[in-house]
Amino acid sequence: MVPVRSRLRPPPDRLQRRLNQALCAPQFPTIKRKVKMPYVNIKITDEGVTKEQKHELIKGATQLLVDVLGKNPATTIVVIEEVNTDNWGIGFDQVTQLRKNK
Repeated sequence: MVPVRSRLRPPPDRLQRRLNQALCAPQFPTIKRKVKMPYVNIKITDEGVTKEQKHELIKGATQLLVDVLGKNPATTIVVIEEVNTDNWGIGFDQVTQLRKNK
């Protein structure tokens, strides 16, 4: 008798194989297997960074990957996370407190 779990869900390697086959099917000609996309995560404090400044950060990080590593800018992902200064610490202190002490 086959355990119930194995009848309901194929093993993980078979799931991955099925997913790859589905994504590489003729109806999805632009998706290739194991495309490695550069991912850049920029964390900054939320102290009034403008939309234009963020755009420049994205352009600059993308261009750096193009220039140094020869990466395709169309597949480069840049994420900017703004962190509240209460949630950012240096040493034993929050950045909020460090800024007040200056």
